[in-house]
Amino acid sequence: MTSNTRLYNCSDAVFISFSSQTISILDEEHSKFESFSTYFKPETLQLIKDQYNAASSIPSDKVHIDIQAKATDNINKEVEECAKLYQRCKFDIELVFPNDKNLWNQFGFNDYLDARKSAKNMYMFYSDFQFMVNLHKEDLMKTAWTEEMFTKIDERKNNLKTLMDAQTKCMVERGRATEQRIEALNVLYESLAKYVKAAKYIYEGNDEMLKWFKFPVTANGKKEESVEEMVTDEQSDE
Repeated sequence: MTSNTRLYNCSDAVFISFSSQTISILDEEHSKFESFSTYFKPETLQLIKDQYNAASSIPSDKVHIDIQAKATDNINKEVEECAKLYQRCKFDIELVFPNDKNLWNQFGFNDYLDARKSAKNMYMFYSDFQFMVNLHKEDLMKTAWTEEMFTKIDERKNNLKTLMDAQTKCMVERGRATEQRIEALNVLYESLAKYVKAAKYIYEGNDEMLKWFKFPVTANGKKEESVEEMVTDEQSDE
């Protein structure tokens, strides 16, 4: 069994809610369990409470989706800034190297639309673009540019890389949190399972009480209630 395999047949949110209700009932009914078996002690109930607190303190997947979405939004805005600066640069490149379409293409004129499709494409595009402007720095400096423009290009590229790294970190942390949450909830499940099994004997014939000691099963089974969406940096074509 891997660490991300749920033992419970419902979403994390549903299981956390069920666990909270069960613990609340056990606070009132625990003496009956203690009378049923010496396994059940006040310390056993406290352990379950501690396990519940540990599991429920881990942020839900929805929180990480929102964080990742913000990181993606930051990337998309930076891609727009990169595009604006490049369009500004095109004017000067055409001015410095008039009617030289082959050279224009070396500056990325024919690759720009593909670069706009994603942050990864734009980063590689800017890396190539920076190489070319540095290669022709002398000509550009004579007619159109100062050092400030070269600095702006470098800053745009580096800003984009920083934001891409931040998004990757969000994705890694999301996966790690999911594993930690499932592992903690599995531990809680195994502890509650003993109470659920004992309740069948303690409350035999008492359907009203037994209904509180049945693990929930949702239509989505072990999947999260929230869609396991991937927030990407894809851009729309313009």
